[in-house]
Amino acid sequence: MAPNLTDQTILITGASSGIGKATALACAQAGMHVALVARRADRLNEVAKEIQSLGRETLVIACDVQSDEQVHAAFQTTLQHWPHLDAVFANAGYGLFETIEKTTDEQIRDIFETNFYGTLRCIQQAIPIMKQQATGGHLLLCASACSEISLPGYGIYAATKAAQDSLGGALRAELAHTPINVTTVHPIGTYTEFFPNVSARAGVDDVGLNTPSLFMQRPEKVAKAIVRCLRKPKPEVWPAPMTRFGLALTTAFPSLAAMVLGRMASRHESSSSG
Repeated sequence: MAPNLTDQTILITGASSGIGKATALACAQAGMHVALVARRADRLNEVAKEIQSLGRETLVIACDVQSDEQVHAAFQTTLQHWPHLDAVFANAGYGLFETIEKTTDEQIRDIFETNFYGTLRCIQQAIPIMKQQATGGHLLLCASACSEISLPGYGIYAATKAAQDSLGGALRAELAHTPINVTTVHPIGTYTEFFPNVSARAGVDDVGLNTPSLFMQRPEKVAKAIVRCLRKPKPEVWPAPMTRFGLALTTAFPSLAAMVLGRMASRHESSSSG
């Protein structure tokens, strides 16, 4: 994709809040037209007004990424409005805090339907479209720093993110002979609705942060990193680069990682029992 993003089109799922919303606004500021996709149409309409105030075109598409039909319709609606689809940011997803022992089968299936299969549905819709375009396109998958390390209490969530990361890596190889770029995005803890929603699902007032407060980031930081990647594609986006090196140590020294994570799990258990 050319460094100049003006009049390029991007479809963003989970665009009603958090990283999705911040990325939509950043892309509009960079000159892109944005298809806003999420379940909450009222929230999308608010984002659309902000984008329109920047002088860019936008579409509001109410869609649940757990539905094959709704995802297909979202892509068709986008193509009916704009003649090309230059980028897709598969961002829709949510978190879950519970021990693996206590997580129900229903909870596991539901989070995989949104985080993993929701991403897969979007990718499978986008690839044939982008293959027909001379300029190709750019697929971005919102994984997580948790794709590289599974934090206690977030095991199932991390599993969905690891699956997205693996999907992105395989896609990169499979599409290497095409003009389609594939990027996985790996945010650390971000100040969004993620943690309040996780707490609500867990039925507690506050599950706490899975990232030390000193390292927490704003969604706008992630959005800026994504726009830089759209201008100059690369395989992975790490908005907090030092995290990547820290996680590399967990691979190099698994016994040390096990000890640290074990202590973290013990603190969680103590606080919940207290």
